[in-house]
Amino acid sequence: MLLSELLVLAAMAVGLLPIGILVLWVWWRRRTDRRRSPLTTELHNLPGEQARREAERLVESAGDRLMIAVLVGPLVLAGWALQKVDKHLLRFGPAEIVLLIIVVAVACWAIWSVGKRLRDRWNYLDGIAAERATAQALAPLTSKGCAIYHDIPADKFNLDHVVIGPDAVFMVETKSRRKPAARGKTSATVKFNGEVLEFPDWRDAKMLNQTSAQTRWLSDYLYRKTGERVPVRAVLALPGWYVTCSVPSPSVRVINPKMCNFMADAKGTPISEPQRRRIMTAIEECYEPRAA
Repeated sequence: MLLSELLVLAAMAVGLLPIGILVLWVWWRRRTDRRRSPLTTELHNLPGEQARREAERLVESAGDRLMIAVLVGPLVLAGWALQKVDKHLLRFGPAEIVLLIIVVAVACWAIWSVGKRLRDRWNYLDGIAAERATAQALAPLTSKGCAIYHDIPADKFNLDHVVIGPDAVFMVETKSRRKPAARGKTSATVKFNGEVLEFPDWRDAKMLNQTSAQTRWLSDYLYRKTGERVPVRAVLALPGWYVTCSVPSPSVRVINPKMCNFMADAKGTPISEPQRRRIMTAIEECYEPRAA
């Protein structure tokens, strides 16, 4: 009887161990990652926001119950079957070792795969919050005559925001990076020398390169669609960060999105109203479904 009970416990451990390890990993990550959200602005609710949150909560709750439903059958069946097996017939040989290795390998892969997706999900949630913060900061520009578009489909990527100002079009890329655990102005400051961003704990140029590339794409796209060249400015928005720049006129303007009023200032040749309408039409065409 003791052997049968041990086998039942072993079967349950094989089924529950990956879940236990994953739960411990999530707990450990939340305990050890002391970085803070960069956002300092309270985000306004979108239409249907409360209903969306409740729908997500119900999906997560249903997923938990589905996991229990999926596991309980095989575990109970394994426990029942092992009690019916003659213990004298039980052996642990090469075939069982191979099977155990397969089970452990699949469990390790599943834990790694789920963990990676959870990290990606957390990053996406940070990115969504940052884009909402930028959109919220840009919204007052509409009262100053600017037209604003968000999440514009392009060639296998999206443009986060496009602002059509009086004399230029601004391609605004939003990025989110968590602040260090330490408090103070230094921990919330990004230094920009025109070529690289210096966060308190990180140096990055990819954000700038991506912003430049997407700005070139938008400029070429608008020229193809309208037949006219229009100034397209590159802007990188870092919500919640204080940005200092050591060069007077960088190719990419890095800002906290709260400092966006310059987009409504007319300093160059104004965009004519007909050209403005053509630009708006070209951008709106990006939202149209594309043929497969």
